[in-house]
Amino acid sequence: MESEYAFCPECGTPVDATAASVERTLDFQEYEQLLAKPNVQAVSLIKQLSKKAKIVIGSGIVVVALLISAYFLGKYFTDEQRILDRFDKAVSQGNPDKLLSLLASSNEDVKLDRNTADGIVQYLGSNRESFDRVKKQLASEAELLKNGDATSFENDNDAAFVYLRKKDKKRWLLYNDYELKVKRYMLPVRTNFEGAKIIVNGKESATASGDGSVIEIGPLLPGDYEIKSVYEGEYTTLESKSKVALFPLTGDYDGVDLQLQGDYVNVYANNGDARIVINGKDIGLNIGAGQQIGPIAIDGTNKMYVEADYPWGKMQSEELSIDSDRLEFDLTGLNDAVKDELMNSTHEFVASWMEAFQARDAGVLKHVHPDRVKDFADYFANMIDSEESYKGNLNKMTFDLDGFDVNSYKEGIYTVTVKVQVDYSEIFYYDSDQQEPVPNPRTNYTQYELQYVDGQWLVSNWGTSYDVGTENTKVFE
Repeated sequence: MESEYAFCPECGTPVDATAASVERTLDFQEYEQLLAKPNVQAVSLIKQLSKKAKIVIGSGIVVVALLISAYFLGKYFTDEQRILDRFDKAVSQGNPDKLLSLLASSNEDVKLDRNTADGIVQYLGSNRESFDRVKKQLASEAELLKNGDATSFENDNDAAFVYLRKKDKKRWLLYNDYELKVKRYMLPVRTNFEGAKIIVNGKESATASGDGSVIEIGPLLPGDYEIKSVYEGEYTTLESKSKVALFPLTGDYDGVDLQLQGDYVNVYANNGDARIVINGKDIGLNIGAGQQIGPIAIDGTNKMYVEADYPWGKMQSEELSIDSDRLEFDLTGLNDAVKDELMNSTHEFVASWMEAFQARDAGVLKHVHPDRVKDFADYFANMIDSEESYKGNLNKMTFDLDGFDVNSYKEGIYTVTVKVQVDYSEIFYYDSDQQEPVPNPRTNYTQYELQYVDGQWLVSNWGTSYDVGTENTKVFE
């Protein structure tokens, strides 16, 4: 191959064509040799770069897979449906501890405890229709929250006592986060007596400020409550209570109506000085012309009687149940012991009457009032002057136990009348009579009047009675 140049283009020196040809041949051979030998360094570099690439690519795939898994795992843990499923499972299994675990962290502001969780589980577990309705409401709330149509149902009247809420901050800056919240309620309580105390589960919560007032108590968590209205009056305590299952499915609870069954009772008696006693306690009121007492329950749970002081002791009427707005008492002023004293005194008086007539001596009389002694003495003096005598025998006296009557003609002065059938034999005769006197059998129906003087009963008057009873009697022979 000829040289392209005869002279060197750099220095102008003539060029040897043969030498140039040899030199180019050597370059070509070297080039062929170079091509014939593999380039170990290049191949090694290519291999090394492939391993690193594989590691990088593999690591990238793992990282991407982990990121994707973490994303979906995070989405699972923050998904609203998972919270609803946990709620459903806790209630369906009757497990208040699981429900408390689900609700506690999101309801720290309301001091939710196990009693509240147990109440929710018990209520929804025993009311399937309510449980289904709550789940349906929660599912609807979840859909609205997910679509961004709402953020909370705290003030929604269509929400139940437990509702779903979207948290203000996203979890891990990526995910919407949800929580179950429990509502609290102000419970209206209506009662009808001023001063009545409102008691919730044994604890006093409020006091009624007027008749027919409405008091709001709370805030109360969902649960079972016993609400009482208690009025402690001067004469009695009135109470009304109601069991409240505070688990509203919509809106607020309507409230509790605790009407106290108190009333006024009009009291009358045949003794204006009698005092009124309720449930064994003297209330410090006399009957007078009549008294109106209240408020007081008239359902028969309270008892009343009246009592009065008499010269022979304190007497009381029959005790009556207060079951109407009017009570009338018949205060006889006598008990069985006093009646026995009256009958004994009357019997001894009549027996001594016959003895005194036979002796014609007023000093023989027993239980006679001093005002009547002179009458007897004068009569006996006339008998003696006219030589008249008497012979008699008392056979028996039958007392009408329903015929006792107490009367007061002056303040502090009382008389008692006693009705009795007297069976006896007697005869008045003159000393000049030739025949032996034989007493004739007789029966008198007599009413005796007695007064209590210096600790004993004295007969002050007597007369014919036309209505001596024969059914309820006591016989003295």
